[in-house]
Amino acid sequence: MKKNFDRIRVGDLTVDPSMDTGRLYMQREEIVAWTDKITEGWDPEMLLPALVSKRADGTYVIIDGQHSNQACIRKEGPDFLRDTMVYEGLTIQQEAKLFLAANKHRKPVKPFDNFRVSLTAGDPIAIRVNDEVQALGDDLQVAASPSANRVGAVQALLAMGKTPGMVNRVLKVVSSAWGRDASTWDNIVLRAVAMVLDWPGNWELADDARLIKVLKRGGSPTIWKQNAVRQRASGGGSASRSTPMALHIIQEYNVGLDREKTLVSGRPKKAPSSPETAS
Repeated sequence: MKKNFDRIRVGDLTVDPSMDTGRLYMQREEIVAWTDKITEGWDPEMLLPALVSKRADGTYVIIDGQHSNQACIRKEGPDFLRDTMVYEGLTIQQEAKLFLAANKHRKPVKPFDNFRVSLTAGDPIAIRVNDEVQALGDDLQVAASPSANRVGAVQALLAMGKTPGMVNRVLKVVSSAWGRDASTWDNIVLRAVAMVLDWPGNWELADDARLIKVLKRGGSPTIWKQNAVRQRASGGGSASRSTPMALHIIQEYNVGLDREKTLVSGRPKKAPSSPETAS
Protein backbone atom coordinates (compact mmCIF):
# COMPACT_ATOMS: atom_id res chain seq x y z
CA MET A 1 0.00 0.00 0.00
CA LYS A 2 1.29 3.46 -0.96
CA LYS A 3 -0.07 6.87 -0.01
CA ASN A 4 0.69 10.43 -1.02
CA PHE A 5 -0.84 13.91 -1.15
CA ASP A 6 -2.04 15.14 -4.52
CA ARG A 7 -4.32 17.75 -6.09
CA ILE A 8 -6.99 16.15 -8.27
CA ARG A 9 -9.86 17.55 -10.35
CA VAL A 10 -13.07 17.19 -8.36
CA GLY A 11 -14.70 15.96 -11.56
CA ASP A 12 -12.32 12.99 -11.57
CA LEU A 13 -13.24 11.94 -8.01
CA THR A 14 -16.08 9.44 -7.87
CA VAL A 15 -17.80 6.74 -5.86
CA ASP A 16 -18.22 3.17 -7.04
CA PRO A 17 -21.91 2.67 -7.88
CA SER A 18 -21.40 -0.99 -8.67
CA MET A 19 -20.58 -1.93 -5.11
CA ASP A 20 -23.22 -3.56 -2.91
CA THR A 21 -24.20 -0.96 -0.27
CA GLY A 22 -24.85 -3.80 2.13
CA ARG A 23 -21.20 -4.74 2.27
CA LEU A 24 -19.48 -1.49 1.43
CA TYR A 25 -20.06 1.53 3.65
CA MET A 26 -19.18 4.45 1.42
CA GLN A 27 -21.11 3.72 -1.76
CA ARG A 28 -24.25 5.14 -0.19
CA GLU A 29 -26.50 7.32 -2.27
CA GLU A 30 -25.79 11.00 -2.06
CA ILE A 31 -27.86 12.73 0.63
CA VAL A 32 -28.91 15.71 -1.45
CA ALA A 33 -30.07 17.76 1.54
CA TRP A 34 -26.58 17.46 3.06
CA THR A 35 -24.94 18.52 -0.20
CA ASP A 36 -27.37 21.45 -0.36
CA LYS A 37 -26.38 22.52 3.16
CA ILE A 38 -22.67 22.46 2.31
CA THR A 39 -23.36 24.35 -0.92
CA GLU A 40 -25.36 27.03 0.88
CA GLY A 41 -22.48 27.88 3.19
CA TRP A 42 -19.77 27.30 0.59
CA ASP A 43 -16.27 28.59 1.31
CA PRO A 44 -13.36 26.98 -0.62
CA GLU A 45 -11.05 27.74 2.30
CA MET A 46 -13.11 25.34 4.43
CA LEU A 47 -12.76 22.43 2.00
CA LEU A 48 -10.76 19.70 3.72
CA PRO A 49 -8.68 17.14 1.80
CA ALA A 50 -10.65 14.16 0.52
CA LEU A 51 -9.65 10.62 1.41
CA VAL A 52 -9.28 8.71 -1.88
CA SER A 53 -8.46 5.22 -3.08
CA LYS A 54 -6.70 4.99 -6.43
CA ARG A 55 -7.86 1.74 -7.97
CA ALA A 56 -5.80 -0.46 -10.29
CA ASP A 57 -7.72 0.90 -13.31
CA GLY A 58 -6.67 4.45 -12.42
CA THR A 59 -10.03 5.63 -11.07
CA TYR A 60 -10.12 7.73 -7.91
CA VAL A 61 -12.82 6.50 -5.52
CA ILE A 62 -13.79 8.76 -2.62
CA ILE A 63 -13.59 7.11 0.77
CA ASP A 64 -14.45 10.25 2.74
CA GLY A 65 -15.65 13.57 1.32
CA GLN A 66 -18.43 12.63 -1.12
CA HIS A 67 -20.89 15.39 -0.24
CA SER A 68 -18.34 18.18 -0.03
CA ASN A 69 -17.05 17.04 -3.42
CA GLN A 70 -20.50 17.34 -4.96
CA ALA A 71 -20.90 20.81 -3.43
CA CYS A 72 -17.49 21.78 -4.82
CA ILE A 73 -18.51 20.68 -8.32
CA ARG A 74 -21.66 22.78 -8.05
CA LYS A 75 -19.83 25.91 -6.87
CA GLU A 76 -16.41 25.71 -8.50
CA GLY A 77 -16.93 23.41 -11.47
CA PRO A 78 -15.37 20.01 -12.28
CA ASP A 79 -11.89 21.41 -12.99
CA PHE A 80 -11.33 22.66 -9.44
CA LEU A 81 -8.22 21.00 -7.97
CA ARG A 82 -8.89 19.47 -4.57
CA ASP A 83 -6.28 18.45 -2.03
CA THR A 84 -6.46 14.69 -1.50
CA MET A 85 -4.78 11.96 0.48
CA VAL A 86 -4.45 9.19 -2.09
CA TYR A 87 -4.03 5.52 -1.18
CA GLU A 88 -2.95 2.99 -3.79
CA GLY A 89 -3.20 -0.79 -3.70
CA LEU A 90 -6.05 -1.02 -1.18
CA THR A 91 -8.33 -4.01 -0.97
CA ILE A 92 -12.08 -3.43 -0.55
CA GLN A 93 -11.70 -4.44 3.09
CA GLN A 94 -8.94 -1.88 3.63
CA GLU A 95 -11.09 0.82 2.03
CA ALA A 96 -13.89 -0.05 4.44
CA LYS A 97 -11.53 0.17 7.41
CA LEU A 98 -10.33 3.59 6.33
CA PHE A 99 -13.92 4.79 6.02
CA LEU A 100 -14.64 3.61 9.55
CA ALA A 101 -11.47 5.28 10.82
CA ALA A 102 -12.54 8.56 9.21
CA ASN A 103 -16.11 8.49 10.56
CA LYS A 104 -16.68 6.11 13.46
CA HIS A 105 -14.79 7.91 16.20
CA ARG A 106 -15.47 11.52 15.28
CA LYS A 107 -16.65 13.37 18.36
CA PRO A 108 -19.52 15.73 17.51
CA VAL A 109 -18.62 19.37 18.02
CA LYS A 110 -21.00 21.13 20.39
CA PRO A 111 -23.07 23.96 18.84
CA PHE A 112 -21.55 26.63 21.08
CA ASP A 113 -18.01 25.51 20.29
CA ASN A 114 -18.88 25.67 16.59
CA PHE A 115 -20.29 29.15 17.15
CA ARG A 116 -17.13 30.43 18.84
CA VAL A 117 -14.93 29.03 16.09
CA SER A 118 -17.25 30.55 13.46
CA LEU A 119 -16.80 33.96 15.10
CA THR A 120 -13.04 33.60 14.93
CA ALA A 121 -13.30 32.50 11.29
CA GLY A 122 -15.30 35.61 10.46
CA ASP A 123 -18.54 33.83 9.54
CA PRO A 124 -21.06 36.62 8.74
CA ILE A 125 -24.09 34.89 10.27
CA ALA A 126 -22.28 34.12 13.52
CA ILE A 127 -21.07 37.73 13.70
CA ARG A 128 -24.59 39.05 13.05
CA VAL A 129 -26.04 36.81 15.76
CA ASN A 130 -23.42 37.88 18.27
CA ASP A 131 -23.89 41.58 17.46
CA GLU A 132 -27.69 41.42 17.67
CA VAL A 133 -27.62 39.58 21.01
CA GLN A 134 -25.11 41.97 22.54
CA ALA A 135 -27.06 45.00 21.21
CA LEU A 136 -29.75 44.16 23.78
CA GLY A 137 -27.32 45.18 26.52
CA ASP A 138 -27.14 44.16 30.18
CA ASP A 139 -24.30 41.76 29.39
CA LEU A 140 -26.60 39.46 27.41
CA GLN A 141 -24.53 37.01 25.37
CA VAL A 142 -24.57 33.70 23.54
CA ALA A 143 -23.51 30.84 25.80
CA ALA A 144 -23.26 27.07 26.01
CA SER A 145 -26.20 26.82 28.44
CA PRO A 146 -29.03 29.23 29.28
CA SER A 147 -29.42 31.48 32.30
CA ALA A 148 -30.83 34.96 32.86
CA ASN A 149 -28.24 36.71 30.66
CA ARG A 150 -27.00 33.72 28.69
CA VAL A 151 -28.83 32.62 25.54
CA GLY A 152 -27.96 28.97 25.09
CA ALA A 153 -30.19 28.18 22.08
CA VAL A 154 -27.28 28.44 19.64
CA GLN A 155 -28.86 26.44 16.83
CA ALA A 156 -32.04 28.53 16.94
CA LEU A 157 -30.00 31.74 16.96
CA LEU A 158 -27.99 30.70 13.91
CA ALA A 159 -31.16 29.74 12.03
CA MET A 160 -32.67 33.14 12.88
CA GLY A 161 -29.43 34.90 12.02
CA LYS A 162 -30.01 34.32 8.31
CA THR A 163 -32.57 37.16 8.45
CA PRO A 164 -31.07 40.51 9.49
CA GLY A 165 -32.73 41.84 12.64
CA MET A 166 -34.54 38.58 13.45
CA VAL A 167 -32.42 37.63 16.47
CA ASN A 168 -32.72 41.06 18.05
CA ARG A 169 -36.47 41.30 17.45
CA VAL A 170 -37.32 37.81 18.69
CA LEU A 171 -35.25 38.19 21.86
CA LYS A 172 -36.88 41.56 22.57
CA VAL A 173 -40.36 40.08 22.18
CA VAL A 174 -39.83 36.99 24.33
CA SER A 175 -37.93 38.81 27.08
CA SER A 176 -40.64 41.49 27.20
CA ALA A 177 -43.27 38.77 27.53
CA TRP A 178 -41.56 36.52 30.06
CA GLY A 179 -38.48 38.28 31.34
CA ARG A 180 -34.93 37.04 31.06
CA ASP A 181 -34.92 33.48 32.29
CA ALA A 182 -33.37 30.20 31.20
CA SER A 183 -36.78 28.92 30.07
CA THR A 184 -37.23 32.01 27.84
CA TRP A 185 -34.13 31.16 25.80
CA ASP A 186 -35.45 27.77 24.67
CA ASN A 187 -34.77 26.44 21.16
CA ILE A 188 -38.41 25.50 20.47
CA VAL A 189 -39.76 28.77 21.87
CA LEU A 190 -37.36 31.02 19.97
CA ARG A 191 -37.82 29.12 16.71
CA ALA A 192 -41.61 29.35 17.06
CA VAL A 193 -41.65 33.13 17.50
CA ALA A 194 -39.15 33.52 14.65
CA MET A 195 -41.35 31.31 12.48
CA VAL A 196 -44.34 33.59 13.12
CA LEU A 197 -42.35 36.62 11.98
CA ASP A 198 -40.69 34.84 9.06
CA TRP A 199 -43.81 33.69 7.24
CA PRO A 200 -44.49 35.92 4.20
CA GLY A 201 -45.84 39.34 5.09
CA ASN A 202 -45.75 38.88 8.86
CA TRP A 203 -42.46 40.71 9.41
CA GLU A 204 -43.95 44.05 8.37
CA LEU A 205 -47.49 43.37 9.63
CA ALA A 206 -46.84 42.00 13.11
CA ASP A 207 -47.43 44.36 16.03
CA ASP A 208 -44.81 43.43 18.60
CA ALA A 209 -46.83 44.91 21.48
CA ARG A 210 -49.80 42.70 20.59
CA LEU A 211 -47.52 39.70 20.13
CA ILE A 212 -46.04 40.23 23.59
CA LYS A 213 -49.54 40.35 25.13
CA VAL A 214 -50.49 37.12 23.39
CA LEU A 215 -47.42 35.34 24.73
CA LYS A 216 -48.00 36.64 28.26
CA ARG A 217 -51.66 35.64 28.21
CA GLY A 218 -50.79 32.08 27.14
CA GLY A 219 -48.65 31.50 30.22
CA SER A 220 -44.96 30.78 30.70
CA PRO A 221 -42.68 29.60 27.88
CA THR A 222 -42.70 26.17 29.51
CA ILE A 223 -46.50 25.97 29.21
CA TRP A 224 -46.38 27.11 25.55
CA LYS A 225 -43.73 24.51 24.84
CA GLN A 226 -45.60 21.70 26.58
CA ASN A 227 -48.79 22.46 24.66
CA ALA A 228 -46.85 22.50 21.39
CA VAL A 229 -45.12 19.19 22.06
CA ARG A 230 -48.46 17.52 22.88
CA GLN A 231 -49.74 18.47 19.43
CA ARG A 232 -46.77 16.92 17.67
CA ALA A 233 -46.21 13.25 17.00
CA SER A 234 -43.10 11.87 18.63
CA GLY A 235 -39.84 12.47 16.79
CA GLY A 236 -38.46 15.40 14.87
CA GLY A 237 -36.11 18.14 15.97
CA SER A 238 -36.84 21.41 17.72
CA ALA A 239 -37.50 23.11 14.37
CA SER A 240 -40.44 20.81 13.50
CA ARG A 241 -41.76 20.86 17.08
CA SER A 242 -41.88 24.66 16.95
CA THR A 243 -44.55 24.61 14.23
CA PRO A 244 -47.55 23.84 16.50
CA MET A 245 -46.51 26.64 18.85
CA ALA A 246 -46.13 29.10 15.97
CA LEU A 247 -49.58 28.18 14.65
CA HIS A 248 -51.08 28.59 18.12
CA ILE A 249 -49.46 32.02 18.53
CA ILE A 250 -50.92 33.19 15.22
CA GLN A 251 -54.35 31.79 16.07
CA GLU A 252 -54.39 33.75 19.35
CA TYR A 253 -52.91 36.85 17.74
CA ASN A 254 -55.59 36.98 15.04
CA VAL A 255 -58.56 36.78 17.41
CA GLY A 256 -60.77 39.83 16.89
CA LEU A 257 -58.66 41.38 14.10
CA ASP A 258 -59.91 42.54 10.73
CA ARG A 259 -58.74 40.25 7.94
CA GLU A 260 -56.22 42.73 6.53
CA LYS A 261 -54.45 42.87 9.90
CA THR A 262 -54.23 39.13 10.55
CA LEU A 263 -50.97 37.23 10.31
CA VAL A 264 -50.57 34.33 7.91
CA SER A 265 -49.49 30.83 8.88
CA GLY A 266 -47.14 28.88 6.66
CA ARG A 267 -45.79 29.59 3.22
CA PRO A 268 -48.02 29.66 0.15
CA LYS A 269 -47.98 26.45 -1.84
CA LYS A 270 -46.56 26.61 -5.34
CA ALA A 271 -49.23 26.45 -8.00
CA PRO A 272 -48.97 23.32 -10.17
CA SER A 273 -47.44 23.95 -13.56
CA SER A 274 -49.83 24.07 -16.49
CA PRO A 275 -49.06 21.78 -19.44
CA GLU A 276 -47.94 24.84 -21.41
CA THR A 277 -45.58 25.94 -18.64
CA ALA A 278 -44.19 22.48 -18.06
CA SER A 279 -43.39 21.89 -21.72
